Amino acid sequence: MDYMSWGEEYLEEARALKARVDCLRKQLKNATPNEAKELNERITLMYSMYLDCRETGRLLQSFAKERGARHEKETLIS
Repeated sequence: MDYMSWGEEYLEEARALKARVDCLRKQLKNATPNEAKELNERITLMYSMYLDCRETGRLLQSFAKERGARHEKETLIS
């Protein structure tokens, strides 16, 4: 698998996590105090996972672009 595709998989997972976090945040409006505490813990964990996936996806795609540019430059020099 190339880095660009790998990065896209991470970004897709980030989008799915963000959608789930948004859904949980909506549930907070009608939650009891105990439920709200549990929801907030889940939201915190999932949001952290979202940020990790988003950053990893961006880094992988950035590396792929950098690597591609470097390869093109080497081809032009040869």
